[in-house]
Amino acid sequence: MATYNTHQKELLFEFLSSHPDTPYSVEEIARELSEIYTDAPGKSTVYRLIGQLVKNGKIKRFVKGNSRQFLYQFAGSEECHHHLHLKCTACGKLLHMGHKLSESLLSDILGENDFTVEPDSTTLYGCCKDCKIKGGSL
Repeated sequence: MATYNTHQKELLFEFLSSHPDTPYSVEEIARELSEIYTDAPGKSTVYRLIGQLVKNGKIKRFVKGNSRQFLYQFAGSEECHHHLHLKCTACGKLLHMGHKLSESLLSDILGENDFTVEPDSTTLYGCCKDCKIKGGSL
C-alpha cells in the first residue's frame, strides 16, 4: 500500500522532530497540535499517522512505565538507525548512544555470541545522569 506525505503527516512529524527529547502520548500530541495549528489532525488521524511514522522508523514507540499506554518520540536522523538508544525509565528521555560505543558493543556481541543486533530497533533502559543526580532509580 502506498503512503503519502500529507500535510497533516508533515505537521505531526515537524512537531515531534522539533521536540526530540520529549516523549508524548497520542492524546498529548493531538492537544499540542490543535493549540499550534488551525488545521491540526484529530486524535484518530494522529493514531493512524503515528503508526506509519513508527513503521518507517522515523518515530520510536515506548510503553509508559508499567501502563498500557504508549509514548512516541522522534527517532532522529538517518544515522540514528546505526546506533543504539538509551531510554531513561525515570524521566522518559531518549538518548542516542555514541556511534563508536555502539559499534564497539555491537561488534563485541557479534564476536562473543555470533549474534547480529538490529541497532535501529534496540533500546537499552536505565536511569540518565540528570535523574541519578535528582535521586531517581532504576
